Order: sequence, then structure tokens, then C-alpha cells
Amino acid sequence: MQGVLLLAAGSGKRMDGEVQDKLLHPIECTNAFRLSCQAFLNCQAIQDFVVVFRDDRQRQILEKEFSKACETVQRELEPIFAEGGLERKDSVSRGVEALPDHCLFVQVHDCARPLIRSSTISILAEEVTKRTNSIAVARPVRDTIRRIEDSRFPENPQSTQTIDRSQLWHMETPQVCRKDLLEKGLKLALEKKVDITDEISALELIGEKSIFLDPGYANPKITTFEDYEYLRFLIKNEKDTL
Repeated sequence: MQGVLLLAAGSGKRMDGEVQDKLLHPIECTNAFRLSCQAFLNCQAIQDFVVVFRDDRQRQILEKEFSKACETVQRELEPIFAEGGLERKDSVSRGVEALPDHCLFVQVHDCARPLIRSSTISILAEEVTKRTNSIAVARPVRDTIRRIEDSRFPENPQSTQTIDRSQLWHMETPQVCRKDLLEKGLKLALEKKVDITDEISALELIGEKSIFLDPGYANPKITTFEDYEYLRFLIKNEKDTL
């Protein structure tokens, strides 16, 4: 059995107060949270849903949005709600704890990436049971990457070093793994006080290897207000090509 953690507890600090909740801000006739829910609801391999929320007010809205997503895809399902923590790893830990015991694999998805497709989720669900204990959506770095002496003062003249990008990948979500291994990695991170930024980081701590899947389509993360315009463009472009 597989489940999903839908991460919705982020504060959206980089929005500079332009929107109240970046996951609920309108995108066409929907929003990022509902789009993410629909993608996973359309994948029958995902049986258990945990929504990680920020506060009671947000939870009430997320409950309604999840119901709307169920209506859209015509699938009846009651999600589990888990309150998030101070950091991503805390929220993921609480979400994993909320999953039923029968759930063996978990997909962790940041709902700020709303253009994830059900076809990608299905591939991840299949691969993690056949070939690996962990697999994540990622894409190879194609831009030139440079290291500078002091990132605090990029406007000052300083020496730079070009980094070999041939082994660098941009990490995205979903990130999928065996639930017991993720629990083990998160526990070790807590014990060693290691700052981990995603689930693959937790698995690295316990020596697990991972597979990366390049989705082949754009799924940008909502970080600033300008990202909404790009998302609307991508959604419109996808509709026009159908």
C-alpha cells in the first residue's frame, strides 16, 4: 500500500505578504493545493492521504478544497490531517507518524509544485516497488554554476570557481521511499542534529541509494508572486495542446 504526504504547512515568507496563503491563491479557477490533490487522487496506487497543515484556520479551508478535488476526479476519500512543525523535516515526521501501519511506501509532495501529473506519480509508485527503495523527481542542472568567495557581497569583485554540473541535479517532489527507511533516516537526523532539506537527504544518512526521474515537463515551485503568471501560462499552454 502507498500513501502520500501533501505538505501545506509552509509559511510562504518569500511572498512578502502579497498573498495570505500561496497554496490557496487563485490560479485560473483553482489553486495549487487542489491541483496537487487532484493529481494524486487520479492515481489509484495512492490509497492513503495525509494533509500536513499549518493552523486550524488553514485546515478548515484545506478540508473544503480536498472535498472539491474529490468531486472533480469522482473519488470519495477521507484524508488524515496532521499539524506541521517548525521545519520541513518536522512536518514530514509528523505526517509519516499519521500514516496507517499498512502503508509501506510514502510519496512526499510539496503542494507548492502544483503541476505534477498523475502519470508521473504512477511511474514513481511502480518503480519504488520494483527497482529501488527510494526515487525522486529531479532534473539535471543545465545552467552554468559558479562558487564565489563571499556570497554576502556578490556585488564586490572576487574570485569565482565554475562547478562541474555534470553530476548536479535540481531536486523536486514527489520524493518516494519505504516508510520504515524514511522514519529511520529522520530519527537519525534528529539524533545527530543534521539539517536535512528533503527526504533523499534523510535516506543518505542511512546509506540508501536513490533513483532520479526527470519528468520531462515544467513543474515550478511557487516562491514569489511572479510565479503565478508563469503557472497560468503553463496551464493555458497545456490546455491548448490537448
